[in-house]
Amino acid sequence: MTCALGMYMNAYTVLSGFMMSVAAMIGMAYMTYKISNVYESESLRLGYLKALSFCMGFLVGPLMHHLAEFEPMILIQAVSYTAIMFCSFTAISLFSKRRSYLFLGGIIMTMTSCMFWYRTMAWMFGYSRFGGEFGLVYTMSGLFVACLYVIYDTQLIIKRP
Repeated sequence: MTCALGMYMNAYTVLSGFMMSVAAMIGMAYMTYKISNVYESESLRLGYLKALSFCMGFLVGPLMHHLAEFEPMILIQAVSYTAIMFCSFTAISLFSKRRSYLFLGGIIMTMTSCMFWYRTMAWMFGYSRFGGEFGLVYTMSGLFVACLYVIYDTQLIIKRP
């Protein structure tokens, strides 16, 4: 809800523009640092998390506004598909008998590293030399890695005391 409020503020107020975006990014960097400080109280860290969410919404507000003008069903579909993905993969992780999905961490990191180096080499040497026709394969691989991250992170949260 805080992120949606940030999107609304950017789309419908005069508090938009390059300097406000820069200020939001600097604020997000600071709040990310403060959230990870375990010595702060939980309520203060939750406040920083809400402020970080507001700034993220503030930055993507114009994009969401333009998407809503272009095709409003895209936003509804994106929210629906994301909710289905998170619910299903979290259920897989919650109802597994053993915590064997924790071993996915190494595989996920290897896949992420390979994707990073593929994209870096394609950027440096041109997409035609590195198989420019593999764009859909690269996108689906990224989606697959994101799904594995959901399973792995849920298992990691369950395992922690």
